[in-house]
Formats: sequence, C-alpha cells, structure tokens
Amino acid sequence: DFTPNRCALATFVARRARDAQQPAMSMHTTQEWAQSAQYNVHQAQAAHRKAMDQQDRSSRACGEVVSDNMGMYGELHSSLEHKVKTSQRLLDKLQHRAQSVENSLQHTRQTLMKLEDALVAKDAPLTLCTWRMEQRERRPLKEQVRDGVEVCLEVEKATLIDAQRKLKEFIKKTKATIHALESKLDELRHDIQQKTQALSVDELCLRTTSRSLETVADRNAYMAARSGTPNSRNLPPPSHARRRTQGAQAARHEVSAHESARNEVVRQQEALRLNQSAVHREEAAKELRDEAQKLIQRTQRSAEEATMKSDKSMKERVNENQHVRRRLETELRETCHQINLTKTTIHDTKTQIRSLEEPMELTSTCASWRKQRAAKEHIQDPVTTTLQEHQMTLLKCHEDLRQHHQNEKSILQELQEKKEQLKEDLRDKTCALHIDLNCLTHEATCLNGKPSPAISRQRLPKAMKVDPTFVPNPGHAMIVQMPLTAR
Repeated sequence: DFTPNRCALATFVARRARDAQQPAMSMHTTQEWAQSAQYNVHQAQAAHRKAMDQQDRSSRACGEVVSDNMGMYGELHSSLEHKVKTSQRLLDKLQHRAQSVENSLQHTRQTLMKLEDALVAKDAPLTLCTWRMEQRERRPLKEQVRDGVEVCLEVEKATLIDAQRKLKEFIKKTKATIHALESKLDELRHDIQQKTQALSVDELCLRTTSRSLETVADRNAYMAARSGTPNSRNLPPPSHARRRTQGAQAARHEVSAHESARNEVVRQQEALRLNQSAVHREEAAKELRDEAQKLIQRTQRSAEEATMKSDKSMKERVNENQHVRRRLETELRETCHQINLTKTTIHDTKTQIRSLEEPMELTSTCASWRKQRAAKEHIQDPVTTTLQEHQMTLLKCHEDLRQHHQNEKSILQELQEKKEQLKEDLRDKTCALHIDLNCLTHEATCLNGKPSPAISRQRLPKAMKVDPTFVPNPGHAMIVQMPLTAR
C-alpha cells in the first residue's frame, strides 16, 4: 500500500526541483495537485488503520491485564485464605498443646508439693527415732544391751534417711522437669504470639484483598458494560508475546516460588516439631509424676512398717522387762525372807551358845571341887570320867555352834549382798523400763513448725497400766531412784 505513494512523492519532489529552475506562473500541475490529495488521503487511511490496530491491541492488552489482574487477585485470595486456614489450624494445635503443657505443669507442681510434704513428713518420725535412740543411751550400763529394739531403731533410722534421700533426688528431678516444661511453655507461647500476630496481618490482608477484589470486579463489569467490550472472564487467552513474557517471568520467579513454598513447609514442620517435643515433655512429666506417686507411697509404707516394727519390738522388750522384773521381785522377797530366817537362826544359835556357859561352868566347878578330895579318895572314878566327857561334849558343842554361827553370819552377809544386787538390778531394769515406756508414750509431731516428740494421750494410759509409778519425761534423764516394784 505504501510503495506507489512513495514513488509519487518522489516524482513530485523531483518535478518541483526541476520546475524551480524554470520560471512559471503556477507552482503545481493538476496532476501534482491530485497526487498530493491522493497522498494525503492514503496517509490518513494508513493512520486510521494504525489507530484501529493500536486500539485493537490496546483493548486486548487491557483485557489481558484485567484477566491477569483478576487471576492474580484470585490466586492471592486463595493463597491468603489457605495461609489463614493453615495458621488457624497450627494456632489451634499449639494453643491446645500450650493448655495441655500448662495443665501438666500444674500437676507436676502439685507433685512437687506432695514430694516436699512427704520429705517434711519424714522429719518428725526421724526426730522421734533419733530421740528414742538418745533416750535409750541413758539406760544404766548393765541395761545397755544390743537388743531387738536397738536393731529396729537403727533399721528405722536408715529407712527414713534412705527415704529422704530418694525423695530429695526426685524433688531435684521434678524441679528440672518443671523448668523444662516452663521453658517449653514459654517457647509455645512465643510461637503462638508470633503466629497470632502473623495471622492477624494475613486476615487483614485477606479482608482487604476480598474488598479490593469485589471493587475491581464491579468496576471491570461496569467498564465492560459501558464500553461494550466482553467481560474479562470471557476474554481470549493472552497473545504469544505475552505468553513468552509470562514464560520468562515464570522462569525468573520459579526459584522464588519454590523458596516460598519450602519456607511455608518448614514453618509448618517447625510448628509440628514444637508440638511433638511438647508432647514428649508431657509424657516424660507424666511418667515422672507416676513414679513420684509410687515413691511417695513406697516410702510412706516402708516408714510406717519400720515404725510399727520399732513399736512392736519396744512393747516386746517392755513385756520381757516386766517378766524379768517380776522374777527379780519374787527372788528379792524370797531373799528377804531368807535373811529374816537366817537372822532368827543366828539369834537361836547365839542363845544356844550362851546356854552352854552354865554347864561348862558347872563342870569346871565340880572338877575344881573334886580336886580338894583327900589323897586316898583322889582317884579316877566314874564321876571324874563323866565330868570329863561332859566337859569335852560341851566344848565340842560350843565349837560346833560357834562354827555354825560364823557360817550363818557369812550366809547372812551373802544374802544381804544378793539382796542389794537384786535391788540394784531391779532398779536398773525399772529405769530401763521407764525409758522404754517413755519412748512408747511419745509420738512424732510438729510443734511451731519444728519436728518434736510429744506425749500421746492414747498411749500414756497404756503405759500407766504397765507401771502406775511411771512419769513421762521428754527432756531430761530418767530418775535413777525408782520404786522397786512395777505394781
């Protein structure tokens, strides 16, 4: 279309140059005039065609832009909606896990309080056990035997100390678990705070995008209806040039899209790992709580059994002591009776020895008188023989009685010594009995927040039935001068 016009224009320019050299009255010929008008018409038509082509291209570009814009709006809206739902799901899971961790933390703290209470509860029995051992160390030397009570008290003390050691170890573990749960809860709360803030931003973007999408859709529909152009949803696909441009952009943004998708996957995986690690912490805390509860019950049961064995052994020792003391009392009464009989025998022997003095004096007087007989009558007659035999018999009897008297005095002294020994032994056993009764009448209590043995109102009457003269004495040594009877 443009080649003839260019040739005509060249011819016209050439002729004008040639005619400019020749003087003429008119500047243009009719042919040139017609050609000039024809040239202008062709130029205008070419401009019209270019304008129409540009209009068509612009209309297509606008349609493609509107289509792409609406498509990107849809993709953005869908991406935001999916991100909001994912964030809400993660937030619900993390909030549920945080609440569960907080409940587990409260239960673990309660377990810690129970462990500490159990540890404190062992102080009073341990104080009572130690006090009983100290009290029994004050027994008389003869009564300081390694009996069953001492063995049971040592076992009880070792049991209580071992229980306290185990409880302290579990308290340490429980505190470490509480610290781990608190750290995990802080981590969950921090992640929840960040995700809540990001969710609020995404929800704001989603609401804004929805409003903007509606506005743009309405405006596009209005402009399409006004201009008579097809709706953006019914526009033809973009041109090859735009497709090539989109292909180049997709290649350029492929790495970014892959990176963003990977980041989202990593974000979700980190949230799931955080949730799973919190689950593991909760499971470990629950196992620790169960073990702590079993330990509390086990230590309580072992402490109670050890205390019951000590009390039982002490009661058996009291009964044994009472049995021995009754034997000693019986033997002491029998010894006193023998002492009285021996004293009576000594008195009788003394009387009998004194009764021999008169016959001995008689035989001596008679013998002295018979020496005064006349020489012819001074013979060894039967009277003389009888007097001599009588005198010898009296001497022998006196010697026998004197020997018996010495033996009786020795026996009396021995009986008195045995009596004192029995008294001392009974006194020692009474002292030991009162010490054991004193240990039995006291129970483990806490006074003013401190563990201290105190007299039990239920046990004191039972101890008084064993020995009415018993007086409980928690702070001082037992009185040595005790009554000699337990009745």
